[in-house]
Amino acid sequence: MRCEQARKHMSLMLDEVLTQEQRMELEQHLRECVGCRAEWRLLKTVQHAMTTTVPAPLPYDLVPVVMERVRAIEREKLPRRLWLPLAGRWRWLALAAAPVLLTLAFLATHLWQSSSATATPPPSVYWSAHATNAAVVTIAPETAPISLALSSLPYAGDE
Repeated sequence: MRCEQARKHMSLMLDEVLTQEQRMELEQHLRECVGCRAEWRLLKTVQHAMTTTVPAPLPYDLVPVVMERVRAIEREKLPRRLWLPLAGRWRWLALAAAPVLLTLAFLATHLWQSSSATATPPPSVYWSAHATNAAVVTIAPETAPISLALSSLPYAGDE
């Protein structure tokens, strides 16, 4: 018998589930192998200590502590929802306010776009009259040479 198999048989022998033949093989191996014999003595000592030791009393607050931990784990598993804190009528108020806010945002955007359509262009923009190939530079004189050069090019719509 090899030491690996003997170790497996030792725990089975402690549980008293070995056949007579397996038990005799293990005893033979223990007589020949010093390492396995030392391990067998250690296992027997541990078994004796486990069977003769009086169990320690449980702490008085064990059940409440364990149950609180279980509840904490269950709370962590719950999905977090944004609307959960808004209970009862507050939830309905938030749902009613959402379309009003969207309408106000749409109107504000529409008014802003219509007011910006009539606004004057920024100072760096120039207007070119393609029919006469003349350029009028407004406010930004440093762009005059570029605008004059661009306005002298033939316009694609003049053909």
